[in-house]
Amino acid sequence: MTKKRLLGSIVALAGIAVGGYLFATRPSNIPQTLVNGTNTNPASYTEKDFLKRLQSAYPQVASHLDKGDEKETYVIPGLEKTQAIIHSGKKAGQGGIATDMDPQGMAIIEDKYILISAYSKSKKYNSVLWLLDKKTGKYLKTIALDDIDHVGALTYDDANHRLWVATVDKEGDAQIEALNLSSIENYDLNKSKTFLPFDASTDLNGVRLTSYLTYHKGTLYVGYFDQNSNGTLAAFPMDNQGFLQASDTSNGAVNPSKTWLTYNKIQGISFYEDKILLSQSYGSKNSKLLIFDNKLDDPKFDLDKGDAITSMTLPPYLEQIIGHQDKVYLLFESASHLYRQKKGILHMDRVIKIKIEDLYHH
Repeated sequence: MTKKRLLGSIVALAGIAVGGYLFATRPSNIPQTLVNGTNTNPASYTEKDFLKRLQSAYPQVASHLDKGDEKETYVIPGLEKTQAIIHSGKKAGQGGIATDMDPQGMAIIEDKYILISAYSKSKKYNSVLWLLDKKTGKYLKTIALDDIDHVGALTYDDANHRLWVATVDKEGDAQIEALNLSSIENYDLNKSKTFLPFDASTDLNGVRLTSYLTYHKGTLYVGYFDQNSNGTLAAFPMDNQGFLQASDTSNGAVNPSKTWLTYNKIQGISFYEDKILLSQSYGSKNSKLLIFDNKLDDPKFDLDKGDAITSMTLPPYLEQIIGHQDKVYLLFESASHLYRQKKGILHMDRVIKIKIEDLYHH
């Protein structure tokens, strides 16, 4: 073989490898279904196959799946392609179809909707929210946001009908931004042809980045993820209108009322009755759901691993968790276009919910 032909073969093989890396394919028995350019089909498994694989790889998790009146699992839309707004270049601000969205955050809105956030790995498209019907799991619409942030967490304030989104400011520091429920419900990307502007924005002190957050009893709890050492959780009390209470700071950011150390690799937080739930995950190793007694008023209490009363092993790439009623909802990123290429892991192309109380009631 000549050097020219050999080089051509190498280039061809590289192209196949790169193509296979970039463009994950779903099994042939799962037809693609599109709604306004956003796929609503599961990216990796049929429902039967998914449950079978979960049972085989994580029998404890499968045994705790909630089989109530609503959906047992929720298919994550948009993992293959989704409506989006182009972020930069000659077509910036125009509509497009993104194929590299990575799910990060999740919120339950007034027991009516499930909302999932995702960002474009290539940063070519603005981040999005996918709105689902909580009762049926039906995909309702895609909401394009006004940034390319990681949008690593969502939380909903039922009292003030407001969604909070984890973002960063122009300097790359911790920030949260809000969308009112009326803005979410009235928005139509197909009509507006543009992103949905945020209704409020607040910079934060006390945490380096807004990695995860949750709303609980008039306070926003915002956490910073650290891969190798302790993270930080900060409390930000809210006023009667559901906004953060202003602080006298030189940079205009809001100071927390209190901070705590957390264990490393924390991706999500939620409160459930008198318990605190944390998700711990990084890379392709198994994730953990950590459950703590809520002792935030105890000055000696830290949310590190030694204080957890129990834990549960979960598939890799666990992101946000929500304790809601007697269940915990779990969102993973392992079925995104990038991680679908990884062998030997369960690609969680669905939100699952597990019964929580029997994890710590003995």
